[in-house]
Amino acid sequence: MNAPRPTGLTLWWQAIRPKTLGMSMSPVLVGTALAWTGGDNLLHMEAPLVILICAIAIQAGTNLFNDAQDFLNGTDGADGSERLGPPRITALGWALPHQVSAAGLTAFLIALLGGLHLISIGGWPIFFLGLGSLWAGYLYSHGPYPISRSPFGEMVVIAFFGIAAVVGTYYLLTDTLSAAAWLWGVIMGLPAGAVLLLNNVRDMDGDRQAGRRTLAILVGLKSSRSLYAVMVLSPYLIVALGITLDTVALGALVGALTLPLAFRNIQTFRTTAPSPALNSLLGSTVRFQGWFALASALGMIAIPL
Repeated sequence: MNAPRPTGLTLWWQAIRPKTLGMSMSPVLVGTALAWTGGDNLLHMEAPLVILICAIAIQAGTNLFNDAQDFLNGTDGADGSERLGPPRITALGWALPHQVSAAGLTAFLIALLGGLHLISIGGWPIFFLGLGSLWAGYLYSHGPYPISRSPFGEMVVIAFFGIAAVVGTYYLLTDTLSAAAWLWGVIMGLPAGAVLLLNNVRDMDGDRQAGRRTLAILVGLKSSRSLYAVMVLSPYLIVALGITLDTVALGALVGALTLPLAFRNIQTFRTTAPSPALNSLLGSTVRFQGWFALASALGMIAIPL
């Protein structure tokens, strides 16, 4: 791999995989819109910004830990030349493993500092939610059974990049819980899970050789493509069901404007073999989640019925 070596902040910006950070932003946006349209007085208006900082820091730290650990356990190859995804700074020799891990720890400390403020206004539920988020981020690459080497990665992503983020944001803004928040947590978590599934399909041959047992490896390419389609299309069905049950605002139907992008991504996945060609689809899936979140949020604010 002959990628040019970045320096300074550019190096670390690349290391945190910025194209995936939208996964942290979308559920906070939806949780905020949901609270805004709930009809009650909003509390702690600074909370969404602090949540966003914490979520991005945890995701960035997780990515950095994964960068270092995948080099140490040989998943990326000795020099990164076997990697199909974007360049990893540890495998390419651009930074030492302990430096990358230290950067990951720094990101987690930023999240911890923001989390202390959120705990001060949200109490014990937010303490346990924040602790679980940090622990899951660390265990994604560390421990005797890393999540990244198991078939449970997509479930963890749905839980934390969907349910925890939306419900936590709504709770901090309203001091209450609602069925709509839980439902939207699932809705936002499914596309995030699709991003990880796609990532694991791209890397399935190398992961298999490295001894990983990801969901993509267990179910195979054909079933992975079908599961991706389910994860991308189910949010529309859940929104429709929520409207029928009077749990989701009618305005959320504006999110259906993103259906053409969803179908285009599904078709691209079906016709693209596991290879670096899937990298652009990863970014497109993150953008799909973001556009769906934005359209749905604006729709709920405009038509809060």
